[in-house]
Amino acid sequence: MGKQDAKRLVKEAYEFGYFVGYKGHSDWAEWVRSTKEDLYARAEELGVYQLVKEAYGRGRVEGAKRREEEIHLSLIEKGRIEGEREEKPLKPAPPEEERTEEERMRVEFARFIETTRILMPPDLLDSLRFVKPPKMLHLGDKE
Repeated sequence: MGKQDAKRLVKEAYEFGYFVGYKGHSDWAEWVRSTKEDLYARAEELGVYQLVKEAYGRGRVEGAKRREEEIHLSLIEKGRIEGEREEKPLKPAPPEEERTEEERMRVEFARFIETTRILMPPDLLDSLRFVKPPKMLHLGDKE
């Protein structure tokens, strides 16, 4: 059960880092800082702090890189297709009930994860097998 929890936590950290990088949020924002602290606290309990920290950092870098690539692609596409497209009128955004900044960001993160396909780098997942000592070291132990 601990290894599955660790895998899930590493994946969650990577996805959250990807979201923060992709959306261009600052690590100094209160909701980002508190979410990171929560992730790191759970990682400490499971003994995978370094892996979670690395997963968050990589996710953040790769999300920012992906955002930059998409911005460049959209600029290229916009220049190529601009004359062929009709402008559609923008629909007004539905009124949003009063929410705190942190609640809005959590909702945005949940929607982002649902609508974006993020592939975990295999080396992050493979590094989890080093978390526990090899089984052969426990041959004589009764668990």
